[in-house]
Amino acid sequence: MRDRLRSSILAFLALFLFMVFPADATFTWENNITITHDKVQWVYTEKYTEDNAIIYKQYIDVSLGNGDGFINAWEILKADVKTRSTLQSSILKQMDVIVNSSNGSLQPVVLVNVTSSMSPELLGPVMQMEMIKNIYTANYHMENPLGSDTGSISLIGEGSTPLIINMYIRGISVDSTVGIDNVSVTSSEEMVKIYGNFDYTGKATVFFHFDKSTDYINTVNELSEMNVTSEVSILNEESNQKFSLADRIIFFLDLHKCKIT
Repeated sequence: MRDRLRSSILAFLALFLFMVFPADATFTWENNITITHDKVQWVYTEKYTEDNAIIYKQYIDVSLGNGDGFINAWEILKADVKTRSTLQSSILKQMDVIVNSSNGSLQPVVLVNVTSSMSPELLGPVMQMEMIKNIYTANYHMENPLGSDTGSISLIGEGSTPLIINMYIRGISVDSTVGIDNVSVTSSEEMVKIYGNFDYTGKATVFFHFDKSTDYINTVNELSEMNVTSEVSILNEESNQKFSLADRIIFFLDLHKCKIT
């Protein structure tokens, strides 16, 4: 994602991938974000198809396995651990969930954990062309729960990728959005749902307020129980960066260089 180690060989491989295979046809990245009073859950769904799926599998086989043309369960496990470690380190370096109160002050956001579900189609021959679908989930805790105040929440994602935001908070109303293309907002008494795409900047901001007549009770079950760590990372405006599809590919090419935290 950000701050990747880029050797000349890795850069060449990434450039080769983009020169030979159309990224739009063989790689997709989707974002589904759920927000409650004090939690955010960001689910990333990543899909590789056609030749990119084979290249991704070849990378795992060569860099994390023994290069025998077959991906086994141990190699998938290593890819899983390194992916989660890299994603967690990336978020801690640059927090991608930003909460502002009505007076403009940044509110503390804690990254709780990162989980993943690697595609079962990775198992087997490298040259077997199948769709690869990996799911990564990042869980966050807001130290100051959203309540009766106005404010905004910004999400730093990948530019021009699909975005769904589910706000399960009774009494919340969305005033406006910035950084979301083709935006659609639907509201009910129980929740607000926002559809669209990150714009080219990769930063989406939702401005909201609360109905003063509403008692602020979360209307859905709490997100899965989280063991909050002491690591807090707050992003200010100056540290906002765009990360591209090329960065995402290099992310996987760089996995074997990242140590497990």
